[in-house]
Amino acid sequence: MFNSLTGEVSHAIGTTLRLNTGGVEWQLEASGGTVAEMARAGRRRVRVFVYLHHREDAMTLYGFATEAERAVFLELIKISGIGPKQAIRILSGTSLDSFVSMLESGNLDGLSTIPGLGKKTAQKIVLALQGKLVSASDREQSEGAEDGGGANAELVVALSEMGFDRKAAREAIERAMGELEQQGLDNAAREQEAFRRAIIALS
Repeated sequence: MFNSLTGEVSHAIGTTLRLNTGGVEWQLEASGGTVAEMARAGRRRVRVFVYLHHREDAMTLYGFATEAERAVFLELIKISGIGPKQAIRILSGTSLDSFVSMLESGNLDGLSTIPGLGKKTAQKIVLALQGKLVSASDREQSEGAEDGGGANAELVVALSEMGFDRKAAREAIERAMGELEQQGLDNAAREQEAFRRAIIALS
């Protein structure tokens, strides 16, 4: 089963995301927030968490900027009457933090303002998911902070996917970034060179 794809964003409009992983271009359905985040990344390599929805007549790949967003999506589609497309609409209608906050506080009026989510469905979601989503979100934020956040976190993830120890990868990236700080490189060039140096150091 797919867990994630890493590559360059070739298209990010609406709720459609295309990712070029080198010889294969994947088309994914994603929330508006994920698509906007990937559009901001430009041609930089990104990691997209995925979920493959298989029906008799079609297969659709869904993409997520974070594991927390995917976890919420997977919980939503477990609820009777909510399918993947509606779950994406719900996630597109508000930020993940706002959604979890409204869910935990039982804010039915707030939830009901999200496109594709009426009051009855909002009640059903609160009953099914209240108390279940906080731990996954907190865990991901903790891991992101541990890896330094931003570009550092993405580079550490890429190295760990290559089989390197996560802690060693984090230390190698931090060391390389420190060495390159005074060389006047732009962000993309510094990340690329830090990634190259980290691979050499870890090998």
